[in-house]
Amino acid sequence: MKNLEKLAALGALGVAGGAFAAWAGFLFLMRPVQTGGFDSTGFFALVAASFLVVALMAAAHVWFGMQLRRGPDSIRG
Repeated sequence: MKNLEKLAALGALGVAGGAFAAWAGFLFLMRPVQTGGFDSTGFFALVAASFLVVALMAAAHVWFGMQLRRGPDSIRG
């Protein structure tokens, strides 16, 4: 069972990294270009607003992954 917890911890950390990679791809698609899209002010507002959501989700996964890595004794509180 200990190996499953370590694998789950690795998966949670992978989700955190993948969330930032997906966020970077999202920003790449929404960047201001000559033929349309957001203007620079709207783009920076999008970056700020979406960073908070992605950062909180990634932080929760990192915290959960750290708990899983420590084992069942750390969850009891």
